[in-house]
Amino acid sequence: MDGDSSESIAPGSVPVPAHIHAPTPVPVPADRSEVASEPGGYSRPRKFVIQSTFGVPRERRSRKSRPCDACRRRKTACIITTEPPCVFCKTRGIICQSTAAGEAALARSHSSFDHATSGASRDREQTEGLGSPNTAKSSPRTVTSPSASAASEYSSRFGHEPTSTGYSSYGFTQDRQIKPEPDSAVMSMDIVQPALNSPESSVNGTAFTLEDNPGRSTYFLGSTAEQDPFVLDGFSYGILSETSTVDANVVQIHRGGSDLDDLPQHFLFLSMGHPKHTNLSREEASDAIETKVWPHADVLVRLYFRHVHPVLPYLSKVRFLRRYASNRKSIPACLRGAVYALASVFWTEDPATRNGDPFPFHQHEIVDQAHIALRREVENPNLFVVQACLLLIHVQPPSIDAMEAPSTFTLATQATACAQLIGLHLNPTDWNLEPVEKKLRKKLWWSTFVTDCWAAISLGNPPHISATSFNTAPVDIEDLRCDEDVPDDLRYLVDLQNAYFDVSSGARFLEYIKMTRYLRTVLDSSFQVVNLQMHDPYGRLQTRERLADIHDKLKDWPSLIPSCLVVPRNRDPMVSCFNCPLHLTFYAIKVLLYRALMHPATKAAKSQPNSNLRQWFTYALADFTQFTEFFVSINMGDFRGFWGRHARSQLILCGNFLVYLFLMAGDRAHIEAAHRLLEDFRVKLNRISMTDHTPTRAMIRAATIRTNSFFAQAAAVMRHGPEASITEPITVCGTDGPVSS
Repeated sequence: MDGDSSESIAPGSVPVPAHIHAPTPVPVPADRSEVASEPGGYSRPRKFVIQSTFGVPRERRSRKSRPCDACRRRKTACIITTEPPCVFCKTRGIICQSTAAGEAALARSHSSFDHATSGASRDREQTEGLGSPNTAKSSPRTVTSPSASAASEYSSRFGHEPTSTGYSSYGFTQDRQIKPEPDSAVMSMDIVQPALNSPESSVNGTAFTLEDNPGRSTYFLGSTAEQDPFVLDGFSYGILSETSTVDANVVQIHRGGSDLDDLPQHFLFLSMGHPKHTNLSREEASDAIETKVWPHADVLVRLYFRHVHPVLPYLSKVRFLRRYASNRKSIPACLRGAVYALASVFWTEDPATRNGDPFPFHQHEIVDQAHIALRREVENPNLFVVQACLLLIHVQPPSIDAMEAPSTFTLATQATACAQLIGLHLNPTDWNLEPVEKKLRKKLWWSTFVTDCWAAISLGNPPHISATSFNTAPVDIEDLRCDEDVPDDLRYLVDLQNAYFDVSSGARFLEYIKMTRYLRTVLDSSFQVVNLQMHDPYGRLQTRERLADIHDKLKDWPSLIPSCLVVPRNRDPMVSCFNCPLHLTFYAIKVLLYRALMHPATKAAKSQPNSNLRQWFTYALADFTQFTEFFVSINMGDFRGFWGRHARSQLILCGNFLVYLFLMAGDRAHIEAAHRLLEDFRVKLNRISMTDHTPTRAMIRAATIRTNSFFAQAAAVMRHGPEASITEPITVCGTDGPVSS
């Protein structure tokens, strides 16, 4: 789109594409009834009423925005850099405002049809009616680091009534006679029209933001949206309500290129309005969360960045802390609740609280309120809301669960939907956005990608993100480094070791993403519901080659990773190692890879020397000998660290694969080796299950009962087949845990 295509409609004017010569506009009379009653009334010269706003950023000589009273009286330019006061009022120390008296005088001057108007003034008014490329836009107030003075601007986002001075609404002249009674249950706020990819931004090098626009949401308009992207490229317009207020504006952030897939990209800047009961519900949840955590909120934030952030660096550290320090309620309650809830598990791990009072609430109390708030926040998702969706998945699971909860999958689906709605699945490299925001968008999309994969695997479902549904560039270490070094004024919220970017945390997350992409190749190759390649001999050959290539890439992974990602053998048994979850992820991927390579695992394949099962069995046995050694080496201090919710399903995969190896072993040596691995794994699980650490028991319970169940029933099943009856008493889970039947 060229410079004028992102131009917003000024009420009373006609949008004109930049590349089309603008025809002479048809003027609108101030009073239709008066003109219609006079013969030839419509042949009279008519004048445009240019409804302008006050208080938005404006450039010198711009006539789109209404000046303040002082500049109007002096008949001089009213220059506002970001927000009032203007330059003149600021230098003189006077109040910068635009009163209704000025509006009345302007309306009176336009309602009279005086032929004595000078030609110069007529030309000037017609120029105002058409709007020029440099004056018909107003830029949003980009909030990159909100301060305490910005708290009122964000209050409307979270349920507080907005002020009317900052965002006025104006209608067409002929519509002013219609004054419908406003809905008292709706919070209405007109958007400030952004001017992305405008001539001003290209000349001045200004970058804009899709976030931090108070009172506004930004939704991505894909190729199947309301209008064709090429039509919007040549003719972009605002969306007016019945009362001629601007409800939304279509804005282009990327002009597209010569490639067929490089389409123009547009976002819908929507003015947010919610019924009062929606705002009330969100605010009540926010107040309930803050009441629960008071006065421990700052401690919980510090615990989060010490224990959770190094493993899952989903948050933009400085952006979150800056907003938290200035006005914590400007952060959605769902995200604050997620941070508090995840950190509450580590209350006893903090030296300052280890010997103090027990934590005054349970995690689920905060999680429940966070979900109530999230139900409202997903109506207007942004980066904060996506982060909340991703983090709420990783709360502590119930200790009575025998499998991964289906809510893990549904929450991941919700995170994917929110991410796609705000355009995270698109590559923002060439967009006219702040560099920090570009990097954060990339990081959050890949966080969503890995969450989608692992949440789907937990119950054997296909992922929702297809390989052709995104083109976001791969994240790199500089993307993860961005916004991680905490300035001095915010360091009271984090420990000293967490105030700077941790290279090992960045490298760990990059490896996590890389291995998940390998996993996705395995899933696409062998675990599709309908796999057309399996019906074609050439397609089957290609699939085997891809799987073998992934095997080669992962073969020496434990030896090739950086030293900062290894699990040291002689480490402090009371200090958790953040690398343990990464290594468990590696072996879980190996499980699915070998299950694909050894397919089909049948009795017939077990007896055939040239079958896939027999060809790959030795490799699998060797790799999971290393897994058993790794698992046995994990100490109780490691289990007290943050593993994330996916660790439970990954542990189930690994434990069940040991059973798979034992049952599929074809000769005596392999049977004995597989049995030793399974026995070592079982002994370690039962030893860990004796701990009084509730999160550890919750993580290993599903794998423990599966392994013990196999040992309890294996002899009978192997002797009598699948029809063997289970003589052990059935455990029934009550509301407070397992009870005897």
